[in-house]
Amino acid sequence: RREEAAPRPAASVNSDPASLDQVDRRYAWYRRQLRSLFDEKFRSVFPPAWNVHHEMTRRFLSITGDHLLLLLAPGRSCRDRDCENVTVLLKALQKTILFEKEMTARLQRDYGVVFVREGTAAAAKDNKDGGGRDEDTDRQRAAVLGENGEPLEFDEEGRAVAAGSAEGIRIKYERKMKERERGGTNVATNVGAGDQEAQATDAEAERCRPVPASSLVGVASSSFDRYMGPYIALEEQNMDEQLVESTADAAVDARGELPVFTSSTALFVYIKNSITRCTALTRGRTFYLLHRAFQDTLRKYATVLGGKFPPPVSAVGNAALGHININLTAASFSSAGMGAAGGANAAAATAAYRIPEGEEVTVCHVIDTCEYCADTVEALEDLIRDKIDDEYKDKIDMSGEQDTFHDVTARGLRVLVSGLELRTEAAFREMTATNWGNLDTVGEESSYVRTVHATVQPFVVTVRSLIPNSYFRSFCDKFAAAFASAFHGALLRLKRISEAGTQQLLLDVYNLKTLVLKLPVMEKEKKASSTPSRNHPSSPAAGSTIPPAMYTKMVTRQFAKIETLLKLVGTPRELLIDVFKAQWEGGSALDLQTVMNLKGMKRAEQTSTLEKFGVDPALASQATMTDHVQTLQDKTSDVAAKVNSDLSQMRQKVDDFRKAFR
Repeated sequence: RREEAAPRPAASVNSDPASLDQVDRRYAWYRRQLRSLFDEKFRSVFPPAWNVHHEMTRRFLSITGDHLLLLLAPGRSCRDRDCENVTVLLKALQKTILFEKEMTARLQRDYGVVFVREGTAAAAKDNKDGGGRDEDTDRQRAAVLGENGEPLEFDEEGRAVAAGSAEGIRIKYERKMKERERGGTNVATNVGAGDQEAQATDAEAERCRPVPASSLVGVASSSFDRYMGPYIALEEQNMDEQLVESTADAAVDARGELPVFTSSTALFVYIKNSITRCTALTRGRTFYLLHRAFQDTLRKYATVLGGKFPPPVSAVGNAALGHININLTAASFSSAGMGAAGGANAAAATAAYRIPEGEEVTVCHVIDTCEYCADTVEALEDLIRDKIDDEYKDKIDMSGEQDTFHDVTARGLRVLVSGLELRTEAAFREMTATNWGNLDTVGEESSYVRTVHATVQPFVVTVRSLIPNSYFRSFCDKFAAAFASAFHGALLRLKRISEAGTQQLLLDVYNLKTLVLKLPVMEKEKKASSTPSRNHPSSPAAGSTIPPAMYTKMVTRQFAKIETLLKLVGTPRELLIDVFKAQWEGGSALDLQTVMNLKGMKRAEQTSTLEKFGVDPALASQATMTDHVQTLQDKTSDVAAKVNSDLSQMRQKVDDFRKAFR
């Protein structure tokens, strides 16, 4: 009892307790005490079943843990001045963990102590009752391993080395030689000379068998777990510094299946190394908090990737309104009926992006990087759940971070579609500037069609060579629908189309439809160095020149509306009503009036035609006005949502900036 109480003065509360920086001195003191007591004074005195060596060591670690809590807890007069110093904190924790492992190995090896895992009370009871697993199995379960899973050896000063290394073999050999010189045998295989008579019978030998003891690892080191905030803060700071560097870093790693920004691979390498560092110290609360820091960093990185997109230049609703000025009031926001989240979603869907020449490559790299990050986050979640303590396993969920990267991917596809759509604006301006009413001959495709070809083909080929097939197919679907809608809108803005103009436009439509149909299988012209990388997932297979059937059906349906409109414009006036009813299923008076406007029919002729169609011209005019008002209101709502969303995004960016650099 006197020896057991000796460590207490060092652990009691006083004005000058032992510091964290000198924690290894108390462990050196205990090593000397252990050798003095059980190797010299009381060797082979205590029966193995008493586990005196284990109880002494566990009591010392428990007292040390209480003292560490006094040094770490805030608000204590004896709080260590270095408890916020990450270097000192980690050094003390590492020394404590190594000492716990060292004592586990030493007690097991030199004094025959048998360890079992925590939580195996039933197994321990079986051993205590005399039946169950043999001693070798328990020792194997209590093997002391290093960070890389290799067994450890400890020298007389407590220094840990790999058991399989030259130094470890030397330490083991020297220990065996010392045992031979003493002429004694290890207590693990001989219960001691003083107990020879106790082995007279098997029953006596079984009674003296060591009782499985609880683990020593974590007895003192667990005191650090609640006070590892400085360590978590340092890891967050390091990751934030990487994020700042990645903002301006455009380097791409093209060695894998997808060309991704090197900043993404560097970030996940850091996270993996951080996990290795943390799990070597603790797998409990600190590891869980570190996982939360990973989540925050990944969300920030998704924001960094989204920042590489070109800024939105307008909204589709604004562009469609032309030169109409709308005074937005508070009522406009109310009528929009959208909150901040709804406004953000609407704005994201209607925003227009102008991509500078060549920057479509950057957008594709963002999409690829987000795909890589989403896949890696899933693997990261499994890794963390596998390594963390059982009580935290159910709390590990990184699906939100995956969704964040998927959202950026979806926005990247919208940017590509909008960017290519805006690049075709010049061709549509050329189309609407042409006087189709005076055209009297039909020739080859119009010049604006060639402009569309020259704009779309290199852009699509580049995108196809850089993003996965599934995303490229989505890009083609979205652009085909957007392009057909834009062409239809440009057609409606024409003033009058002659019969020859109608035939020319039908020829142009066929040419453009053929172009759009080929988008999913479009390749560079057969020139040197024109073949995409054979290792890339988007590389076409040899001879894959047929677009998907569903895509073909969708494009054909979109362009059929345009072709029907042009055929009706070219129909003789006396046959217009019959052909309109036959070809435009469900066509309204407004649709018929649109056709007549493009034909250049005078007001009186339109009135007469509407009467023959069976519609009162006055009611048709009212219906037309109502439709225009409804369209204007819808577009006004889009503008209101866009403004509301811009304000929400601005607030969110300010909040993110404050969180990132606080």
